[in-house]
Amino acid sequence: MIATQPNRRLRLVIVDDHTLFREGLRTILEMEDDIQVVADAESAEDIVELVWQTKPDVLLLDIRMPQGSGLDAVPAVLRISPGTKVLVLTACDEKEEHMRAFKLGAKGVIVKDSARQTLMQAIHTVCTGQVWVDPRMTGALVEELSHLGPEGTSSSNRDENGLTEREREIVRLVASGQKNKEVGATLAISERTVKTHLTNVFQKLGVRDRVGLVMYALRHGLTRAA
Repeated sequence: MIATQPNRRLRLVIVDDHTLFREGLRTILEMEDDIQVVADAESAEDIVELVWQTKPDVLLLDIRMPQGSGLDAVPAVLRISPGTKVLVLTACDEKEEHMRAFKLGAKGVIVKDSARQTLMQAIHTVCTGQVWVDPRMTGALVEELSHLGPEGTSSSNRDENGLTEREREIVRLVASGQKNKEVGATLAISERTVKTHLTNVFQKLGVRDRVGLVMYALRHGLTRAA
């Protein structure tokens, strides 16, 4: 089941209990020149052993399986293979599980009925260490985070974070689910300028990625207009 790794190809492991879905996903991935599926399994019980044997670049992991949630294995996976990026396969209606996935260390969550191009984008995004959130789920993620309760929502607290008004506008748009290109179109600035602003925002707020930014924004009242 474990194949030899050609140079420069991303090594993937798939764990999903639905045979047709798993085999179809494997077929799609193996059509890509830069991807190699080194193993697949149907049971949550096999996750840790497979990762230990293969040390994949990406683990595609189903949440709900008969033997239990695949998320239960994520901490062990990251201990034995710190370089492995976990990309969770999910349905749109599992908001609490999405939050749990990120808290446990998953780098991305993607809906199972996503287009092939979206899947490839997600895989390559998490491989670079960035976080991937399916665009259809961003609003639900914000809603779930809002239940954590706001902290420090006064204007004075918002000013203390050192963000400019333009940076706060960008934070609000990102938290609403917009991609960089969409943010640029909304504010009539280039996508490159948006990226530069986000880099500055990450540094000022001490967050590493977009998910961390959304969480910070919800907790500190940055999702509302000043």
